[in-house]
Amino acid sequence: MVKLLDARTSQGSKGQGVLTPNFTNGVPLLFAQVGLQVSNPGPIIRTLYSGIVTVTANQLFNNGSLAIEVYRGLGASQQLVYRAERTVLGNPFFSPCVLSFTGSDYNVSPPANGQLVYSAYATFSYGPDTGVSNVRLGPESFNATVYSDD
Repeated sequence: MVKLLDARTSQGSKGQGVLTPNFTNGVPLLFAQVGLQVSNPGPIIRTLYSGIVTVTANQLFNNGSLAIEVYRGLGASQQLVYRAERTVLGNPFFSPCVLSFTGSDYNVSPPANGQLVYSAYATFSYGPDTGVSNVRLGPESFNATVYSDD
């Protein structure tokens, strides 16, 4: 039997305004982080997560890319558990790029402190900076749910 241990949401925006700070070309931006409580888990822990990030770019003459990376942990101890990338169309399109994602992390070791942390980063990359202005739009959120065998 499976038991639910915890579920959390980190939401930057529901899609009703511009978010700050904007992306810096090629620099990962932490957009969400959740801490899941996993006290008294069963033998196998698994996490399901999902999220969404939206960006638009003006004066992008070549295509760029928007990448999402999800890590288990904080700081230098982080372990990459998921990566996705999507093309951001350049001139003349300038339409928002929406990247939604779903993933899982299976057979996770129980953390000594009872809290399992996931950190989500977004990286917007494009060619030489020619006055590109980018805007983080909503929605922007990250959801995680952790389960274990009973």
